[in-house]
Amino acid sequence: MRINQNVYGVITLNAIELIKQHYPPTEAWSHAVKGKEKGCPKSAFLALCQFGWVQDIPCGEYLSSRALNGPNKDYAIRAAQILLANPGADYTPRQLWALSLVDFILPPANHNQQMNVVLALQEAGLLIEGAIPNVNYSPTRLH
Repeated sequence: MRINQNVYGVITLNAIELIKQHYPPTEAWSHAVKGKEKGCPKSAFLALCQFGWVQDIPCGEYLSSRALNGPNKDYAIRAAQILLANPGADYTPRQLWALSLVDFILPPANHNQQMNVVLALQEAGLLIEGAIPNVNYSPTRLH
């Protein structure tokens, strides 16, 4: 099964289609996710949009202050960096999660759909190099 056929892969790509119809990323995600709301994949998607990691989506302020100060954006951006640095690799969500956590202390044992968001964007050819946010709170990062 391809990632873009996973529930959150489909939601991610549906949100992208809504953005193409001029919905802001926050509204697009809210409409696409109806009935499957989870904070972690939402934060991952909006972080990738906010910091310019999604093709044709302008950087903006899409994350809540809580999500901006949480680790999900860092997990998603690190996963995007790994995928872009290894374009021929075929990672499962679990493998990508493990690689994304290398610089974190006490990370969650399992991803909570963040990796499906990033992988769906990669499979759709929409993942691009973006900005890396300043990490000044960072109780979960080694650096």
